[in-house]
Amino acid sequence: MDDPHRTAGEAAYAARDWDRAAVEFLASVHGRPVEDSGYALHQAGNALVKLGRFADAATVYERAVLDGGYDRRSTVYANMGAAFSAAHEYDKAADAYASALEDPTYPTPFKALQGRAGALYELGRYDEATLAYRQAAWDSANPDPGKSFNNLGLAFMAAGRPEDALEAFRAAMGMEGYSAKGKADANLALAYMAMGFYEESVREFERARDDFGHELTGDTLAAYEEAQRRAGEDRKSQTAPFEPLEVETVDGWLTGEMPPAMPAEAVISSLPDADGEATKRFFNRSEDEMLTADRAERKAARSARLTPRAIGLRVGIAVLAVLIVAGVLGGLLYAGYGYPTQEQTVTSLIDAYHKGASYTEFWVAVPQANVQQEMDQLPAKFASYRISGVGRAARTSTVRVTVRLDSGAEMAYDVSLTREGVGWKVIGIKNAWNSSAQ
Repeated sequence: MDDPHRTAGEAAYAARDWDRAAVEFLASVHGRPVEDSGYALHQAGNALVKLGRFADAATVYERAVLDGGYDRRSTVYANMGAAFSAAHEYDKAADAYASALEDPTYPTPFKALQGRAGALYELGRYDEATLAYRQAAWDSANPDPGKSFNNLGLAFMAAGRPEDALEAFRAAMGMEGYSAKGKADANLALAYMAMGFYEESVREFERARDDFGHELTGDTLAAYEEAQRRAGEDRKSQTAPFEPLEVETVDGWLTGEMPPAMPAEAVISSLPDADGEATKRFFNRSEDEMLTADRAERKAARSARLTPRAIGLRVGIAVLAVLIVAGVLGGLLYAGYGYPTQEQTVTSLIDAYHKGASYTEFWVAVPQANVQQEMDQLPAKFASYRISGVGRAARTSTVRVTVRLDSGAEMAYDVSLTREGVGWKVIGIKNAWNSSAQ
């Protein structure tokens, strides 16, 4: 049956008469059950968004999704998330975007992922925001992954993880067709600055300005000037003339000639005068006075032994001990050890996967592979698993995991890891078919 209000709403929408379109679409469903009202409510919500009436739009979208037969409910949920975000109701926005992502037929999940990430960012839930931005960047349908990578870097910065932000901003700049490389480069400069690398920060600020034409203004310009100042201070301290310490030398040591232990005249002048008052006091001292004097002499002797050379020797021994400990730790790192170990990282990863919990924290910050696809290589269900081998190296390692299925059959997988700090993070998973036990 023809609906004149719906027809008028479509005509007004095509003419960009948003106010009239909203009125006509809402009139077309007035007094009718929610079934078969999804389309009109969807369009009315869109028109209200165009009018800047975001709270009203969200209310209309909430009614539109009640039409279970409407085939674009996931898109309505995504639009609802955008409306709630524009109305600064970020918790409701995050939930709406999550509802859109629950529909496997939703054609553009990267949009909902980016929208949800933005809402989570506003809520201060930065770790969750980084996960959503990463998933948006990996979505093969995303026409502009550079934007997602740039936002991922900003989320890492907000989470206090500038090292991870560096990789995200670099990934954004490496995306062909990304139009805001200058902005990503300036953000990269801010990440370097947050890490205290002022020379690198100045370099990236200038590259953003000179190579990419990104204008440095406001807070960004102030950050650039501060990085220049601090880099100048670093250069000044590094190039200041070296003023050697004044050291004591003994005559003869520099030439290899040792002076006599005591010159003859010194021996003569140092003999006591038997008639002097000091000599008389010496021979007339009581036993207690002699013990007291003896203790004082031994204390003075110990103090005399603390010469600059002796102090230097003690300091040298302490430094040597520190170097030995550092050498041992360095040797362990070179041999492929660290904390958490490869076994601990992989065990935590498999346990989280087996329980259906989040496992992205055990992967590198910006993986080159699609994490979901990599994890999908593991069986969805299994009875148990064990670590059956570890190949250690200084930078990369491989852990062999043997999974026992419910049927009793075993499958082997190689988990590749790379060093991150002193520990390890996962970079890939593949089947080890030749090692599988059936």
